Amino acid sequence: MKFFYENKDLSVVAHYGVCLAFDAHLHGHIELVYMIEGRSKAYVDSMEYIIEAGDILIVFPNKIHQYQRIGNENFFLSIFPQDLCPEFQNIFKYKVPVSPLIKNAARNNRLLPLMKSIAEINKEKTQFHDAIIRGYFLILLSEIFQMIQFEDARASDTDTVKSILNYCAKNYTREDMQLESISRELHISKYYVSRIFSQKLHMSFNEYIGMLRISDACKFLVNKDMSITEIAYSVGFNSTRSFNRSFLKFTGMAPRQYRQLQSFGNFE
Repeated sequence: MKFFYENKDLSVVAHYGVCLAFDAHLHGHIELVYMIEGRSKAYVDSMEYIIEAGDILIVFPNKIHQYQRIGNENFFLSIFPQDLCPEFQNIFKYKVPVSPLIKNAARNNRLLPLMKSIAEINKEKTQFHDAIIRGYFLILLSEIFQMIQFEDARASDTDTVKSILNYCAKNYTREDMQLESISRELHISKYYVSRIFSQKLHMSFNEYIGMLRISDACKFLVNKDMSITEIAYSVGFNSTRSFNRSFLKFTGMAPRQYRQLQSFGNFE
């Protein structure tokens, strides 16, 4: 499964929506979907889930996930940093849900009013906005966690994955970005790093770095002031030939074609 790393800031996302579809990705935040009406298909770490009206899907940090539209949708979506509620740090760090899908969560009639309040307050920028939002999320998570069965996470693996992904996000544009770089600077065996990518992320280290670079390149290609050669070097490739080859592999088209389609508004 191809995915990309979403390097989010510390802000809180909270809003209603009607189209949940999104490509495979992962990030260091908590992601929460409450399906009010309709249904959607979700994948979390390659497992398939159908989110129906009244269900909640909660995705813990650094879990690869994506959504596919299978019908009409009306949902509440929130994405927030785990540091927002430090009271639950032991859960986020040492536990994972047995299943990310909570069926018939709507049986708790306190959830939807809480989400409505969060969405409304998040639009405002009052003096005590952050404290109010934190309070509502603390209540919301307290209600939701009562409906979840948790199991122990392998804390060492979780921390290692986080460290590796953070390192990649900060250094992927380096031309010398290799397994040996991570091994040397994080003091982790390169063979263990390689196994982390193959077993947990279902791709090789080189494929992951390539995807980060191509994802960045797609943003730059919208900018007409940068040539394709400049973009190739700025995202970490050492030649336009290797850039073109990698771009074709991940997008199915050449960089120039991608730029042309963007110009005509036919590609997203």
